Amino acid sequence: MKTSCLTLLLVLILTSVGHSEPAAAPKVPPFPGAEDYTALRMAYAAQPGFSSFWNVEPERQAVFTAIRSKDYKSALELSKAWLEKVPVDAEVHYLRGHFLKKAGDIPGSMHHFHCFYGLMRSITATGDGKSPKTAWKVISVSEEYALLNEIDAKLIDQSLVDSCDKMHVSLPDGTETDYYFDVSISLAATARAFEPAKKK
Repeated sequence: MKTSCLTLLLVLILTSVGHSEPAAAPKVPPFPGAEDYTALRMAYAAQPGFSSFWNVEPERQAVFTAIRSKDYKSALELSKAWLEKVPVDAEVHYLRGHFLKKAGDIPGSMHHFHCFYGLMRSITATGDGKSPKTAWKVISVSEEYALLNEIDAKLIDQSLVDSCDKMHVSLPDGTETDYYFDVSISLAATARAFEPAKKK
């Protein structure tokens, strides 16, 4: 009797194991896209009083003054305050990432490098930059130079074609080419800044 019960129990266990559904593998989320950084940039540019010329703001200039003076402690403090004001400034994210790495703050460093490349990816996701129709859409001249610096492109000449900055550059291999940046957002912001104050 005991043998029969054990045999039956073993059969039931084996049967249930054979028919059990395999555990579902965890779903891998999609790789983060450029759209989040694009939304950030566009929202920043849509603010009332937005100026595309943040590269000449005194607070930003102070960051670079501290860097030139090799006062990296001040540069860290000033860059933190600046990025709270202008979180889309890719160049300052990049510099702050380097300073934090030197200071031993690896998580902080990686955060700012992530921000820099996310912002650059957002720009390059808008086209290939090879013609006015496929121009890279920027919200500031600072973004143009941040991208050109990242690809080691040296500016030779600049001109305005329709609503695009045509940047004639030299590449590291010595070849010359043109990159186009859609500056319509910057142009619109500048035009608004010079509009006469509306009467109440």
